[in-house]
Amino acid sequence: MKKIFVFGSKKAIALKKFLEDFFKGRGISVEEVNYSLPCDVLVIYDVFDEKHVNLLKNYINTLPPNVIIANGDVKDVNLLFDMGFSFTLITAGLNPKCTATASSISYEEGGYRFNYCVQRAFNNLKGQLIEPMEIPVEIKTLEQYNIYNSLFAVTLLTLLEGREKFFESPVIIGV
Repeated sequence: MKKIFVFGSKKAIALKKFLEDFFKGRGISVEEVNYSLPCDVLVIYDVFDEKHVNLLKNYINTLPPNVIIANGDVKDVNLLFDMGFSFTLITAGLNPKCTATASSISYEEGGYRFNYCVQRAFNNLKGQLIEPMEIPVEIKTLEQYNIYNSLFAVTLLTLLEGREKFFESPVIIGV
């Protein structure tokens, strides 16, 4: 079973719920960060004070995950990575410098659509190279989630399940 830890403020709680629903029945555990246990992927939504920056730095140095997905639009997240590291770092956000971003976002009744864009290549947990690409995604949900939750979810899907998920276009995801 793959283990995903989520860290951040109150918005990260909504992200955790979204990811739990998204990965239900796939053999993937989504939990709040536990500083004494290792995880496969650490998702950092945001950081909210220096105490938490130091806790995360210590955790990353002690039990480094295979991959960290960080919100590339949050300036203070960069404070975590002022040293060398041995894990894969993927930034997700609307910033054009992020590894994964979204374009052509449209909200409609029952969900929303966007183009998921990988701007820099990375290896997923299966060792496959995920090259730059743009894939249409449709999220079917009655609840209103923000685009960041979907960016993190599709990035995690790419990391965990590989390129095969994206052979069908558009990718339609019901949560």
